[in-house]
Amino acid sequence: MAQNITLWGASYSNVPSVTLPKTGGGTASFTDVTDTTAAASDVASGKYFYTSAGVRTQGTSSGGGSSKNVQVAQSTTRSTSTSGTSVISLTCSTAGTYDVYWTTFRSSTSGTWGSKLRIGSTDYESMNTSGWSNHVQNRHISNVSINANQTVAVYVQSRGSNYYGYVGTLTIVQA
Repeated sequence: MAQNITLWGASYSNVPSVTLPKTGGGTASFTDVTDTTAAASDVASGKYFYTSAGVRTQGTSSGGGSSKNVQVAQSTTRSTSTSGTSVISLTCSTAGTYDVYWTTFRSSTSGTWGSKLRIGSTDYESMNTSGWSNHVQNRHISNVSINANQTVAVYVQSRGSNYYGYVGTLTIVQA
């Protein structure tokens, strides 16, 4: 923030900083810091900043915020079962609430196809047979509670034994 100052009898308006000669040569710069809004907890530990009062202060923050667990599994396993078969899974490393994403692909557009999410040994939902666009069913389920070391799996229902359903990628993102 710029300030109005008087130096050696002269007045200056809106001065954001000054550079003055140093004894023995060189210059020293001084910048107005009255608009500083940082607190010690906003600045990394061991780093210094100046408060709005011009006080040199050491930061105390230990990191850049919270980190989220994101895990991805890839598979080429296929289902030919009309009752549903696990085609992809992963083991969650960190307990929490997650968004779960996957895309189911099918080899035919006729008949009944579906996918469902299973957490551990429990179905999270019934077989979902809706939401198909041609050969693809995109799925996103929010607010799924998953424990550490719990298996997250997608089961796919095929229209019959001569038809294939796949899930290429399963992704979980901690909310």
